[in-house]
Amino acid sequence: MTIRYSIAIDGDHDGTAENEISGQVIEMRWRLGMRGAYDSMAEKSWARITVNNLTGAFSPERNPLACGTRIRIQSIHAGLRQTHFTGIVSHIEPDEGEWSRKLALIHLQDIQVWLEAVSANLPPQVDVTADQVIEALLARTIMRPAVIGGYCLIDVAGYNLIDSVNIFPALRPPQRLEPGKTRFAYVGDWWGDSTSIRAAIGDIVTSERGRFYIDREGEAVFLNRHYTLVHEEVTAEFDNNMSGMEYSYGDQRLNRLTLLIRPREIGAKDTLLWQLQTALRIEPRSELEVTLRLLDERGEPIGLLRVDRLIKRFQLTTEAGGDEITREVSAEVMRTEASSAVLRIRNRRRQSVYLTRLRLHGKPLYRGDPLEIVEADGESIYLYGIKQLSLDLPALSDIATARAFAAYELARRKHPRGLVHSLRINAREHPTAALKASLFDRIRISERQTGHVGQDYFIIWEEHHVSAGGTRHEVSWTLEPADSTRFVIVNDSVIGDLSEVLAPY
Repeated sequence: MTIRYSIAIDGDHDGTAENEISGQVIEMRWRLGMRGAYDSMAEKSWARITVNNLTGAFSPERNPLACGTRIRIQSIHAGLRQTHFTGIVSHIEPDEGEWSRKLALIHLQDIQVWLEAVSANLPPQVDVTADQVIEALLARTIMRPAVIGGYCLIDVAGYNLIDSVNIFPALRPPQRLEPGKTRFAYVGDWWGDSTSIRAAIGDIVTSERGRFYIDREGEAVFLNRHYTLVHEEVTAEFDNNMSGMEYSYGDQRLNRLTLLIRPREIGAKDTLLWQLQTALRIEPRSELEVTLRLLDERGEPIGLLRVDRLIKRFQLTTEAGGDEITREVSAEVMRTEASSAVLRIRNRRRQSVYLTRLRLHGKPLYRGDPLEIVEADGESIYLYGIKQLSLDLPALSDIATARAFAAYELARRKHPRGLVHSLRINAREHPTAALKASLFDRIRISERQTGHVGQDYFIIWEEHHVSAGGTRHEVSWTLEPADSTRFVIVNDSVIGDLSEVLAPY
């Protein structure tokens, strides 16, 4: 049965994507997911659509197609419409000149580009799970709203009709977040001004050993570390009928794991965290915003759990003992961040004043020196040779949790085994699997030559290439072994089976 493709532009920015351009599309490529097995954070997704541009419809200076516009790629097969990619126009490359091929290349990206462009700047989070931290970080993201049609943008043509104003609702990126399994005592005290939201999410997801990615619908997804243990539904099976695969034996083994964690200590309330060293001149009728960086005696950042008081003193001169000014001047804390406080200082007087004293008192969070937790399996080392890995888990401060994680990783990887790293199929032979199977769907593989029979994997990366006018659709998946058959699942596993052990993490 023929596969049809629908490529539609949300030209009206109303969330409907009804402007079909399928008839002009010549070729498409798109990718999304994790690059390698056991990765926690997805790569940035992208798509490239090659279109016929004979009429200049995709030359933005002739016909509008703005950066930030959403485009959706879908397929229709056997009555089922399947979304494959939802992205934002990054940029467009039209061919130039009368004698060119008159094609245009439309580049799409996912929202991770925006997550990378915004600083995390969250106050330290106390006693939280990974999903709670991710939700708070996503709420701070500066994004182009999915729908701007029907809303008012001052001085923007087509969106400035005051008689039909709608106020933009609070922006919340589309998200699907599983509850995290670990409760982190403290999160975020190590983030600096240069730490992006994407990097901060990567830190917390790595510490949870969960997964974060942007799915086919453009939704931010977090899976906790137990997802691959309890998700047992098989989406597709392949028995010597794939186009190709990459297989190796023993290269993913691991028998020595070093984890870097950082203990924390809470300081006393009303601790002096920052003080002004020299007088600060404030111009007449002015307002300025200043950021107080909190550092310990070693120059290491101090987490700010709470502001208790701000002591300030304004004078007309810098002389010690001068009269204090209290009217028409102010200094107040606007917001707190991971290891800083942002102040607003105002002078409404007609003359300059001096801020001669400024002291911030609050409750600090100190980071201890890093601790290395090492777990090793001697039997595996002596039988197969050492294979080690080091991981920095900044949100972990609990030794017991770190050791449990290390034991879990060694249990599933200490023995060499044959693994399929990637699989290639085409939509002509496997239309349902090629179109439907997506990230963290489970598949089963058997291959006679290697003796690899009935083994389950999760798709962690999908790459598609549609060409020849839509008649050829090739799919490549990167895979990660499914481990639920190697651990006891309560009410499901056979306890007497010696090949299964209780999952320690």
